[in-house]
Amino acid sequence: MSQINRVFLAEPSQEHRERIKYLLELDPLFEVVAETDCGRDAISLADSLKPEVALVAVELHDMKGIQIIQEMKKMNPQMLVVLQAESADVEYFFEALKRGAQGYLLKSLHPASFHEYLRSLLIEDATLPRELGYQILKQFVTENIPYGVQPILSVKETAVLRNLCRGFNIEEIAYRLVIPKNKVKLILNDILIKMKL
Repeated sequence: MSQINRVFLAEPSQEHRERIKYLLELDPLFEVVAETDCGRDAISLADSLKPEVALVAVELHDMKGIQIIQEMKKMNPQMLVVLQAESADVEYFFEALKRGAQGYLLKSLHPASFHEYLRSLLIEDATLPRELGYQILKQFVTENIPYGVQPILSVKETAVLRNLCRGFNIEEIAYRLVIPKNKVKLILNDILIKMKL
């Protein structure tokens, strides 16, 4: 936990980059080593600097964030990549995960929540941002299913997703539902498959 994690910022807004840098400079766990507003530069810098963490905006001036993430992960699979977005877009979130992102941060998050989520990703304890989780629940979990129609998600899958939305990590969900941690991971994978993501 005492290791300094070098952070790379790929963000079109200078103001937002400054805010993130200021926030991360307060924590000895992070050191911002580079920043850019250009996708091609982001890929090149990430390849040469090999940072532990990259925060990538949904869209830069010349490329989409998911394209940048895919290229970065090809060059450095161990790098933790987090997509930053203005709003909770479920489809874009899952597309980013498919391309290699490990997290999805909303720019509108309170700085303390932003910081806490980023730290939790580093210690492999991350949960889904609540706003995004509730959108997933609204789209895929129906309370009033007509008789004879199978629900999209099983009772167990719904329980895992609800706990994830409440901010519990995988270990806590396993404890709350009295199932092994690897079973929670399998259930999350099944949810992604059912959503065709």
